[in-house]
Formats: sequence, C-alpha cells, structure tokens
Amino acid sequence: MKISFKDIEEGIYKAKVSQVKEDIGHYGAFLRIVFTVLDGELEHYRFTGLVKPSSLKQSKFYKWVTNILGKEPACEFYTKDLIGKECLICLSKQKKFYSVIDVQFIQASSPGFMIDHKSIRT
Repeated sequence: MKISFKDIEEGIYKAKVSQVKEDIGHYGAFLRIVFTVLDGELEHYRFTGLVKPSSLKQSKFYKWVTNILGKEPACEFYTKDLIGKECLICLSKQKKFYSVIDVQFIQASSPGFMIDHKSIRT
C-alpha cells in the first residue's frame, strides 16, 4: 500500500455541527464545537472550534450561534439545538493543528447574501 501525505488547504468548507462539549480551561468555561466536513476531499473529517459562552450579542459565541442557526437565537436556547445544523467553516492552521476560526451562514437564498463558490473547498 502506498500512502502520500499532504497538507490540508486552509479555507472555507461546508460542514455540519456534530457535537458540542462543555469544558473548563485556564480562563473559565468554554464550548468545544465539533464540525464534520460534508463534501470534497475532507468529507467526514472533523474539526473543532472553541468559543466562550457569553450572553453578549457582540460576542464570538453569539455570532457563531446566529450563523449556525441561520437566525438570531431566542433569549434562551440549548446548545443541543446546534447539532446537525449546516454552515460554512473557515479552517486555519493554528500552531500544529487545524482549527475552525470562523463560522458563516450557508443559506444562499438570504437577501444580499452571496457565496463565492471558488473559495469553498470541495
């Protein structure tokens, strides 16, 4: 068997949320959101994004939840509601590993929303 190794290309990939885990680190509680790539060369690969749960609408957490759900979340919601939702993830190499650094809304039919299909990795 011949195996060739290559680097993962940084970029935007279509994915779904497959898991949300609560954890505690040096700076307090955070969520580890696991995304599974849905198509292309990385189909079925999983990548993780970390966010600090915050009730502020200006937070990274609020932005990610809004983009995953495709709408602003209710005043209260359960993180399990994110499971199975599709979105676009931005992968970037962070030190030695690849991580999700941003999440984008995927529904192309939204007013004023355009996807540059050349930038999406398949």
